[in-house]
Amino acid sequence: PAGGWMAYAVGAVPEGTERITRMEMTWKVGAAPEPSNAFFSPWFGIDPADNLNLIQPVNPWLGNGWAMYTEYFQWSPEDNSNSPQQSVEAGQHLKGSLVYNQNSDSYFLNQTILETGVSSTQTVKCQNGKKFTLPYVVYEKVFPCNSYPPDEIVTFNDIVVECDGKDCTKDVQWESKVKDPNCNMKANIISPTSISITWDTSAKSKYDNYTTAELLELNGRDGWAAAL
Repeated sequence: PAGGWMAYAVGAVPEGTERITRMEMTWKVGAAPEPSNAFFSPWFGIDPADNLNLIQPVNPWLGNGWAMYTEYFQWSPEDNSNSPQQSVEAGQHLKGSLVYNQNSDSYFLNQTILETGVSSTQTVKCQNGKKFTLPYVVYEKVFPCNSYPPDEIVTFNDIVVECDGKDCTKDVQWESKVKDPNCNMKANIISPTSISITWDTSAKSKYDNYTTAELLELNGRDGWAAAL
């Protein structure tokens, strides 16, 4: 897990799987918190075994509104690619998908606002033929608890996972983990097709006494935050 991850779920695909060939999820955009300097995002994505090539549909809060796009972050050599950013409203629904194309050894990354049909897409070539096998559901970037959405939950539904072209949704073994227990963040494995992340906006945080400058430095501007 990268710096700034809080609660997350990580999945184990069935033994012998070469790669995840499709992953899809839908979720409702969270309630808008009070405007602030905070930035954070729920997202899902997949990585190869070395954790160095992350593809993800992201849904960041930008301090005064929600956005959506897709992102690719490569650690070595460092490379970052974002599809066009689109605004999205609290309460709207997003559908993200990551689909493998064998002919080009690449993934098609898509994020769509279901109410409007507005999409943001890009195609990402697999670096050196790497095979993506690690699925994640994550809430990322650490701030004081009252910075997060007041509904205190985001639920990823309609989860679909294909392994080597076959539906393996029910065979993925998800595990709930916490990298930074900020605001009682927790990933909840509801079923093979539903995972929620919950938090407590009234909780005390070790980041309560950080200055804005310290929070910005701590969270950095890497990964999806590079576009902010």
